[in-house]
Amino acid sequence: MFNLFKKIYIKGGLFSGHYVDVKALYAAEFNKIPCLTFIGDIDIIKAFAFVNEAYKADIKTTYQHAYFNHDDKCVYFNNTIFVLSFERVIEIANNYCQLLHTPNQYNWAKTLANDLAQFRIVPDNATSFKHTHVVGFAKEVQMN
Repeated sequence: MFNLFKKIYIKGGLFSGHYVDVKALYAAEFNKIPCLTFIGDIDIIKAFAFVNEAYKADIKTTYQHAYFNHDDKCVYFNNTIFVLSFERVIEIANNYCQLLHTPNQYNWAKTLANDLAQFRIVPDNATSFKHTHVVGFAKEVQMN
């Protein structure tokens, strides 16, 4: 039977560290568990400008954690969360971007991840070393 009153409860809290936990925000906003696509090592200034321009018609709300820099008397953002139409959320923070979406929006996430990959920054010490990030569980050979 379909339950119209099903509600996801956020046990860890909406606020995490110095700002909002984007997964908890997604669950609170849409009452769903999100799918998540992560893009690391990107220039967040360029990624912000791209998302802000490419999705300006889809942006419903923007949340930011910002800080004041005493040296140049300017305010800069640490984290930006864009809440978009069609139950999509984009978080840009600290050299990474997270795309939160429904299970039927993987093509959107893949396309945007490829678009954001153009803003990749390579650390100075990584020019001659190529590292592959492995996601998942490793199993010892003896455990087979």
